[in-house]
Amino acid sequence: MYRNTDNWIIHADVYGTAERFEIFVEMPGVHREDIELEVTPLAVKVWGVRKTLCPGATALAIEIQTGRFQREIHLPYRVDTSSVSAELKSGVLHIKLVRQKPVRVVVPVQSEGSNNL
Repeated sequence: MYRNTDNWIIHADVYGTAERFEIFVEMPGVHREDIELEVTPLAVKVWGVRKTLCPGATALAIEIQTGRFQREIHLPYRVDTSSVSAELKSGVLHIKLVRQKPVRVVVPVQSEGSNNL
């Protein structure tokens, strides 16, 4: 059983509370140095590579996917990009994000004919 395993899909669980988001990304066999993580206020992007487990040997069966992966997770609320943490433990990448507090802006309403611009 042979197959092209480049560009495989990583699976993720996303949890949220009023204060934070926690994302768990399944990636057994991926080394910390082979993972890239990018966080914007509304998205988390994880990419990298899972290398072959037995380089130089002839594969007789391939069921564990290897090669490059990429996943972008869109968030329903903005996060504070300066307070992100990530830890790889037991084949699961755990990303912690703090929700950004809403910014309240008071806009004065002008009446018709008002010159207060």
